[in-house]
Amino acid sequence: MIESLLTFLRYGLVFILILVLIRSFIGPSAADRVVAINYAVSLIVMLVLLSAPYAEINLYLDVALVFVLGAFVATLGVLRLLEEGKL
Repeated sequence: MIESLLTFLRYGLVFILILVLIRSFIGPSAADRVVAINYAVSLIVMLVLLSAPYAEINLYLDVALVFVLGAFVATLGVLRLLEEGKL
C-alpha cells in the first residue's frame, strides 16, 4: 500500500517538475526563471530523498545535501549577477 503511494507521489513530482521546467523556459523575466529553477532543484531533491529507501544506500542523503548547497550558492550568484551586473 505505502509503496504504491510513494510511486504515485514520485510520478506526481516528475509531472510537476516537467511543468516547472517548461515555466523556466518561458518565464517573462530572469527572476521568474531563477525561482522556477530553484523550485525544480527542490523537486529533484525530493525525488532523490524518496528514492533513497528503495536503493537502501545512505549516500543518497549526502548527495541531496550537496545538491541543495550547490543550488543555494548558484542561486546567490545568479541573483547577484542580476542585481549588480557582475559576480
